[in-house]
Amino acid sequence: MAIAVPTRAFGAVFVGLGMVISDAAARNRASKTAHFERLFDLPAGTPVIFRPKLEQVLKGILQEPVERDGKLWIRVQVQSNEGGGLTYFVAESRALQVQPARHSGQLPKKQDGENRRLVNKFVDSLLGDADPVQLGLQSKIVCALVGKKNVLEYEIRKTPLAIHINGRLHAEGRLQDVLRVDRFAADTQTYRSALVPVGANIPPAKIINNVEIGVIFDGAAGFLKWGEMCHRCHQVVILDRTEPYFDDAISAINRRFSQDRTECETALPACEAPSGGEVLAFREAVR
Repeated sequence: MAIAVPTRAFGAVFVGLGMVISDAAARNRASKTAHFERLFDLPAGTPVIFRPKLEQVLKGILQEPVERDGKLWIRVQVQSNEGGGLTYFVAESRALQVQPARHSGQLPKKQDGENRRLVNKFVDSLLGDADPVQLGLQSKIVCALVGKKNVLEYEIRKTPLAIHINGRLHAEGRLQDVLRVDRFAADTQTYRSALVPVGANIPPAKIINNVEIGVIFDGAAGFLKWGEMCHRCHQVVILDRTEPYFDDAISAINRRFSQDRTECETALPACEAPSGGEVLAFREAVR
């Protein structure tokens, strides 16, 4: 898909955001068993957060798992022993409500159920029905962003965004909270996307070969250099009409459209261009 817009600002990162969110939604149900098994193997004392219900977040630590009534259970302690040592038994069906977390492991005598520091309303709002635990299950490359590192980093890490509902501020955050770009993730964090800076170095094969959904080219330069490397996955090209290689990129896209386009019984989804923009979407024969 090629998208020509008056300005490239935030175009690529929002396309990547959509890919990460759709991936989390698609895998939401199928991952319960795998996540339960990972929790089962973690040592006692591992810090976690537990979400008994929507909008409620409890800080906890894992205890030794147990078998009861012929069923395996994860145990999450949410109060200190001085407070009674309240512990929840969590079955596989609720495994996604428990997520490893970065906190001290020190439990209070009593919890009010709302740990603002541990919950991210911005992430919850963007993911919708998809469980936010999805982002912490494992590292993988849902999408790769190809463009200028400093420009993309500014949009992803350094630009605060807000979600308003009915005219009132609901949540604030940054796109990195969901995009989880590998270069910007902390050592203990999982990642969900990769950034490939436009430069002299060829994109690492370990990135290009492991992209699960698509490569997003932020501008003509990266597409003209490396677009031919990424035929195995979806490609989205964001083209700014004011950039110097715009016409060259359009020519390359038109050439691929005329030479490699293939028809399929299933029609492509309808794509309406934003105001002042144009969209060209087609299927390619993989060479």
